[in-house]
Amino acid sequence: MAKYSVLKRARGIKHVFRPIEIADIDTEYHAFIVRYSGDYIPHSHDLDEFVYILEGALNVEIDGRDVEVRQGEAILIPAGAVHRPRCKNFALGLVMEHKGLQKQMESQD
Repeated sequence: MAKYSVLKRARGIKHVFRPIEIADIDTEYHAFIVRYSGDYIPHSHDLDEFVYILEGALNVEIDGRDVEVRQGEAILIPAGAVHRPRCKNFALGLVMEHKGLQKQMESQD
């Protein structure tokens, strides 16, 4: 049985918007952590994306409205929804989604 120090690893991330995979969930899903700061590009995915905020707060511009997701809260971004993460300071997130939605992954240091 694997045990993960998610928050400790997330606090060590130096690069923003560069996800680091922490676990495979069966053969189709995975979990990764990401550091948010500044604005990301508007984009969408073919499948749902679940984002849980470990620290800080993240604004998600989604289908023309702005949703604030704070520490301890999560958002489920539906498939096909155009969304844009925006962060004034910084936030750390745990993301779970179908493999292949994220095209770039940083190696586990």
